[in-house]
Amino acid sequence: MSSVRVRFAPSPTGQLHFGGLRTALYNYLYTKSFNGKFLLRIEDTDRERTVPGAIEQIQSILKWTRLKPDEPPVIQSERVDIYRKYLNKLFGKLNHQNQPHVYRCFCTTDRLMLLRHDCKRRSQPYRYDGRCKQLTEKQQNEYLQQGLPHVIRFSLPTDKSGTQSYDDLVYGHHEHNPYATEGDFILLKSDGYPTYHLANVIDDHLMDITHVLRGHEWQTSTSKHLLLYKAFDWQSPIYGHLPLLERERGRKLSKRDKENAINPIEIDYYRQKGYYPNAILNFITLCGGGGFTDNDKIIGTDLDEMISLFNIKLFSRHAAIVDFKKLSLCQRAHFKREYDKSVESRQQIIEELRQKVLHYYPEKNSSTSIQLQNDYLEKCLNMLDIRINLLDELFTNNLYEYLWKEPEIKKDFIDNTEHFKFVIKQTLLKLNEIHFTHDDVKKFVEEYRPNKITNKQIFRIWRLVLCGCLQGPPVHEIVTFFGSNIVQKRFENALRVLDQQNENVQVKL
Repeated sequence: MSSVRVRFAPSPTGQLHFGGLRTALYNYLYTKSFNGKFLLRIEDTDRERTVPGAIEQIQSILKWTRLKPDEPPVIQSERVDIYRKYLNKLFGKLNHQNQPHVYRCFCTTDRLMLLRHDCKRRSQPYRYDGRCKQLTEKQQNEYLQQGLPHVIRFSLPTDKSGTQSYDDLVYGHHEHNPYATEGDFILLKSDGYPTYHLANVIDDHLMDITHVLRGHEWQTSTSKHLLLYKAFDWQSPIYGHLPLLERERGRKLSKRDKENAINPIEIDYYRQKGYYPNAILNFITLCGGGGFTDNDKIIGTDLDEMISLFNIKLFSRHAAIVDFKKLSLCQRAHFKREYDKSVESRQQIIEELRQKVLHYYPEKNSSTSIQLQNDYLEKCLNMLDIRINLLDELFTNNLYEYLWKEPEIKKDFIDNTEHFKFVIKQTLLKLNEIHFTHDDVKKFVEEYRPNKITNKQIFRIWRLVLCGCLQGPPVHEIVTFFGSNIVQKRFENALRVLDQQNENVQVKL
């Protein structure tokens, strides 16, 4: 299948989100697994909803993720004359029921609204009643001369021949008769712009599209498109529909969802935050329906590796649940991959971290500042072992403050002053002998006579003295990271704090 040609056809009505990028990615993976072509088409015929700058933003995201189109983009709003030209070819053509394929409809908005209300009252699906199909040519010309607004509708077959069947790449055999659920649909709107149904069929034909992968919500519309292909006497592409993306609680993924404030679905948000593009693509495949023998092996792969592993036959038919916890796994995997890739890539990350230090702590802009030195920054990253998603977390998360500023020991953390003083004094006394291990703790427990002291309490005190917090890497790693001089000063200052009995006194290096 060397001639596979697919297209990604977004509408520029807002920022590109996970649902849209998922469609682009799977089209790209599918066609590139056959060495085919990936094309971009901007479907901007809904002029009222088109957002300025959205086209450029879509193209920018595709470039960032390396989903690069193989040909210049097709812009539908620039092709209105083409759609009218091909639509005019259907006028005068009759279907097998001796009915015109298309006709002009002059029904007003008020009449259509009344028709919709009547269908609702009778508990029937809304279906246009075909009234204007009965207009004579003379009546149509009179209305046209009067300048009455009108649309152009497609005349659906009313018998069983209207049922269209095809083999969906994802869902298998599918058939549907659009006449059973709706009336003759609109091809050209009153503003002269085509609807999605007309424009996408004409463009797919002219762009030589062989396969169409799109969202599941378009599956029932495919029967309309197949009827249009037959009316034009064109060969239709092969269709595949991707399962819907839903949030964790089973709701359809939407940028209007209140959870969007916590976990946004717009891709540009994650690009601006510093996420790796391949991490975003991995995340989409983990949540987007599969397509791989082992989904866990996708974490940490780049786009080329994903192409080699992709198989459309492994795609799931079930709704895909977006679990944002998986995004952290993917980001950390690519953070580590980039950090370990080469000396140059590691140095680039270290330099980014240095700039973050200067951004969050501008007062450290000094040649003598240890926190700006390469060795210190590299030791930070090595000790944390990429437990973070983004470098900013080293500054916005209180757990990492001890790396950049003097820790605080608050009185709220001191549950037993005698315990604290004993552990600190014993640590200073034996600083050259101990390694802050469980064996050292055992000796401390044996030597503490007044009351019982536990291993957990000793480690807790050590951590508070060194970091001012209760969580983080193992204590012995922190000690190795700081070195004996800084460790000694922190314990000495901690003892001074206890003696002064101040609640919030900073421990200075």
